[in-house]
Amino acid sequence: MMNQHSPAQPGIRKFLFNLTACAGFAFICACDSPHVHAESEPSETQIRSAAYANKRNGLMLDIARHYYSPQVVKQYIDTVAQSGGKFVHLHFSDNENYALESAVLNQRAKDAVFSDGIYTNPLTKRPFWSDEQLKDVVEHAKQKNIELIPEFGGPSHIKGVFDLLAEYKGKTYARELRSAQEDDEINITKPESVAFVKAMMGEIAAKFPYGRRFHIGGDEFGYSAESNHEFVRYANDMAAFLEKKGLKTQMWNDGMMKSNLGDWNKNIEITYWSYDGDPQSKTERRRRRAMRASLPDLVKRGFKVWNYNSYYLYFVPKQNLAFSEDIDYATRDVRKNWHLGVWDRYNFKNTADPAKIQGAAYAVWGEHAGKLSDRTIYAHTKGMLEAVMHKAGGKADWPSKTAKQGKTGNLLKTADKVRGR
Repeated sequence: MMNQHSPAQPGIRKFLFNLTACAGFAFICACDSPHVHAESEPSETQIRSAAYANKRNGLMLDIARHYYSPQVVKQYIDTVAQSGGKFVHLHFSDNENYALESAVLNQRAKDAVFSDGIYTNPLTKRPFWSDEQLKDVVEHAKQKNIELIPEFGGPSHIKGVFDLLAEYKGKTYARELRSAQEDDEINITKPESVAFVKAMMGEIAAKFPYGRRFHIGGDEFGYSAESNHEFVRYANDMAAFLEKKGLKTQMWNDGMMKSNLGDWNKNIEITYWSYDGDPQSKTERRRRRAMRASLPDLVKRGFKVWNYNSYYLYFVPKQNLAFSEDIDYATRDVRKNWHLGVWDRYNFKNTADPAKIQGAAYAVWGEHAGKLSDRTIYAHTKGMLEAVMHKAGGKADWPSKTAKQGKTGNLLKTADKVRGR
């Protein structure tokens, strides 16, 4: 199902930035007596520097549903590094494809069709990176001091893996791992399914030897208030498994409910993309907001949280989209209106304290990219990525107290369709 944001309304965005964490700055002045100090109000630059110190900002790139060559991904890594970013989050598993070589799934470079530098699975007709190609990217990231964060999603967005399993071990085997309710979800209550996920995570982790984090997905899956405890147990189990490998666990915020925040492993780091998952139904939106934890809720309970705001920080390239005009608008919008504390679409009334947010990520999704080349997408998103890195790092374009919002362009209308799932 395609989720779609409502286009932003024209008017004034009120900038309500919480500066409480920066209050109480004391500055020493030259006085006659060495024991006498004078206090002065901190400047806006000093406040910004304190609030945005040591942020870990980066890029999330969907290489599962649109092919990116290792060469182009290395260009993205270079841009992140040059812009002061710290990580690239690779989304390589989704309903349409699993984009890495895998012994567990029997997707091997030696069996693939190789043409123009691209390995293609002859059974699924989908491209993937060989182990050697991935190693080249991993080593390049290490050289640039950029952390690569692999994401193996679950419980949902795993149909591409099931398709490979059906080819390798038969449709019956693949079906036994699936959820009974959703065709693209794994059964998180079944020991065999959980063991399979751990086998995949183990294989993936070994291919990212310099990694410090592993993203386990956790977005847009079917659950209710009554069954959410099953996901809590599953995610905590995955976190314990990854911790033994020396890895921190990251996860989307969808399954974090206000009622059971005390049941979670507090070491799980949250990538917060949407308060309500951006449904079209206003009733459903209200229902989810009543149930789910907000970003400030999570920060207050001690979770480390990254801002992935799906309104400002998501881009879904679309074939035939007027790139230049719309990317230019989106870049200006981020530079003028967004800041690290804006986490809930374009809502400036519930901003969070930037000092308490770990960082942000610009996310480029691939489901509507069609025949657009990876080089074209990189060329048109490079400037936006740089703007997000600079803004999330507090380096430029500090928003004024009343930031005007321009007319919404086609890009935001398209980006509002977020992931098209």
